Amino acid sequence: MTEADLYPLLSHLADGQVYPYVAPLSDDGQPSISPPWVIFSLVSDVSTDVLCGQAESRASVQIDVYSLTIEEARSIRDQALEAAKPLTPTEITNIPGYEPDFRLYRATLEFQVTS
Repeated sequence: MTEADLYPLLSHLADGQVYPYVAPLSDDGQPSISPPWVIFSLVSDVSTDVLCGQAESRASVQIDVYSLTIEEARSIRDQALEAAKPLTPTEITNIPGYEPDFRLYRATLEFQVTS
């Protein structure tokens, strides 16, 4: 699995403000976009070994939604999970949060994908 597999599934969320790993930043290190936005990351990709080589790959995916309200962040996170259904996600975890530096609510979605 790569970022190119995830982006087409998520690109319609948050009015298209979907980015791998980090949101666009201005020179002062602050986000240069207005919320909401979505950040997605491939946290790890572990291959299973068998006698004749590698059998399967298990990727850990994290999707973070940043918004001015927790309700909107959760709603977009739910949309992200629905959009990721073609990947057959497992071990789904939802995590609420708040970023005091930016005064934004964060709703995180973590899941595993086996291929």
